[in-house]
Amino acid sequence: MDARKDILIDIVNNDVQFVLSDTQHVEDTINAAPGWWKENPSDGVNIRAYLNSDGQAQVLARSITVQLQSDLYTVTNPQVVFDANGKLFINPNATLQ
Repeated sequence: MDARKDILIDIVNNDVQFVLSDTQHVEDTINAAPGWWKENPSDGVNIRAYLNSDGQAQVLARSITVQLQSDLYTVTNPQVVFDANGKLFINPNATLQ
């Protein structure tokens, strides 16, 4: 499948261009909570629900995998790490099929 693209409007330079949007799409899916998107009400990981939680890395990785696979991404071993300060780092390892 071809990479997904979006329209970028650059107001400063009065320009319109097509840009790759896979990274933005993955970020939006991870940030969104179910019910945010009218056309896909079950879409979204709801990352905010996992902040400051202990022992939820596997649950979060599973949710990321399920949600991105439903959007036709191949997800290979997503990395979810909480550091000592409770900061969350995510690498979904997702590519479009």
